[in-house]
Amino acid sequence: TNQFHVAQFAYLVQRMKDIKEGDPTMLDNSILMCASSLFDGDSHSANRLPVILAGKGGGSLKTGRVLDYYEQANEQRRLCALHLSLMDRMGVTLDRFGDTSARLAGL
Repeated sequence: TNQFHVAQFAYLVQRMKDIKEGDPTMLDNSILMCASSLFDGDSHSANRLPVILAGKGGGSLKTGRVLDYYEQANEQRRLCALHLSLMDRMGVTLDRFGDTSARLAGL
């Protein structure tokens, strides 16, 4: 199931990369997120959740990086902090989302 979902995500990313919006592509102007609810399905561990971001968000995201927040403090590991950081880049400013008011450093 996970392989199918990731393949569909890759297909969508490629399709958006192929669509021009002037000089940039649709992917350049977008932010896509693919996430899993488990890192290790055998242990059902949710301590490390894999998240893939694609797109440049209109230039607000740097691409081609792997960011590992596993050793960071809890405030810097919350998925809601990622959501707040992404909302900021889309012009949606909230003081708090879910269980945090923090943003991810280095995103």
